[in-house]
Amino acid sequence: MPGENQNPVDDNNQNNTPAPASAIKADEDMVTKLVEERVAKELASIKGKLDASYGARDAALNKAAELEAKERARELKQLEEEGKHKEAFEIRLAEEKAAREAAERRNVELTRDLEVRTELGKLPNAVRSERAGALAAEDIKKELVRNDQGVWVHRSGVSVADFIKTFSENPDNAFLFKQKQNSGGGSNPITPGSQQAPTSLFKLSQAEVLKLAAEGKLPQRKR
Repeated sequence: MPGENQNPVDDNNQNNTPAPASAIKADEDMVTKLVEERVAKELASIKGKLDASYGARDAALNKAAELEAKERARELKQLEEEGKHKEAFEIRLAEEKAAREAAERRNVELTRDLEVRTELGKLPNAVRSERAGALAAEDIKKELVRNDQGVWVHRSGVSVADFIKTFSENPDNAFLFKQKQNSGGGSNPITPGSQQAPTSLFKLSQAEVLKLAAEGKLPQRKR
């Protein structure tokens, strides 16, 4: 009957009606929230494991240093009791030199850490959290060296600021940073190139070198 055939047609039309924009936006917000919660949970787990590992390491190092200091003091006392004052003096002099050099290295590392934190803070897509920032900083610092002028640079020679910018744009590191909303236009990301670095870096553009640097695909420089 004609009347009975009209309802199925109406139902099909209703099923094909696009969802309202507000419903789509709500779904996108929910997905984003779930992803952020998952990332936060993963970062918390990683941070907990790192803290436990570092705590055990520091405790072992402190204990070893304490035992070494006691043994060294005993040796120095024995040398002085045996009248070997020159030997004891030279040992103390060497210890003071080692302590001074360690302090200098620490000061240099602090300047590196400060520069990394400063450049991370300048990024338009900020780190997701303090924990994410700490993880990003650790990965970045592993790639830095001091050049002949004593300036911290990436091992490829590019500046810290340029390397950190490329590091933040690497999709593999996206979970560490707040992502900018995609408006359909805007900047053009660097397209992935070859999976291996070419034989000569001079044939690449600066953008390509930076991308390879962020992905850890640049050849190691000989020292």
